Amino acid sequence: MPLYARTLLVTGPQDEVRSATGRHREQLEKLHSQGKVRVAGEFADGSGFLEIFEAADRVEAEQIARDSPLIEDGLGTWMIREWQEAKLD
Repeated sequence: MPLYARTLLVTGPQDEVRSATGRHREQLEKLHSQGKVRVAGEFADGSGFLEIFEAADRVEAEQIARDSPLIEDGLGTWMIREWQEAKLD
């Protein structure tokens, strides 16, 4: 199954972002329990998130990207790119 990287940058007021961040993390936990999320984390400066997840195709990947409460509430912007894991020795 293809892998995708989502970069989510927060753009809204910090008090609203804090409220939606908990719901964003709940969404990631749900995706993780479904076996979709490989890795997820928040940028150290609090400006957003980066996640690597599986999706059947770009259509599903975009749906996953749009489902974040941060995006639904208009508090951030996102970008996804298909990602290939490096095969290291």
